[in-house]
Amino acid sequence: MLRLWEAAEVAHVERVLLECAKEANSQVNERHLGQGGRTSPELCKKPVDPKVPGVTWGMKLGEEKHAAALECVQRVLGATDAGRFSLEPRYLKDAKTGRTRWLDPRDVAQWLADGQFHLLVGSIVPDVVLHALGNPLKVQAVYDFKFPCPVTNQPQWDIYPLGHAFAERTQGSIYQEILGSAQVPRMVSPNFGVR
Repeated sequence: MLRLWEAAEVAHVERVLLECAKEANSQVNERHLGQGGRTSPELCKKPVDPKVPGVTWGMKLGEEKHAAALECVQRVLGATDAGRFSLEPRYLKDAKTGRTRWLDPRDVAQWLADGQFHLLVGSIVPDVVLHALGNPLKVQAVYDFKFPCPVTNQPQWDIYPLGHAFAERTQGSIYQEILGSAQVPRMVSPNFGVR
């Protein structure tokens, strides 16, 4: 028998996700901008290193906040709900069968180490997936952290670029299609909550 998440448990997880997003936002801003520091549109667009103009402060802060939020979720939920959620799991829809596969993290790490990136084309990596105990393919809910820069900007699903397997479609729509969750994937951001 599969142990599924009850509505009250999902509500608790969503509160944890939001608190972790707020904590990550605050900690990373404080580390780089000082106590009470906030991002501005100018800072967000500014290159971290003038020699590498493609990497902005918005990108750097977003990556660090993302990592901090995931670490927080693992710390808070890992002790009580291990096996019922996954952080950054990778899924792939099999082109031959049309079925979604969960990719074992050890296999993914090996493929990346071996430079076999082609094996991951068309895969997705949502931030947090709630699923049945021990079964990452029995998906109940999908969440992605979004740290807009500045934080007053509305969070939005990224649109895959031209040339990508999912070109001109949003992350959220692809997550829904591949994972088939009854619940629409949701974004979690520090100022706008879970939506």
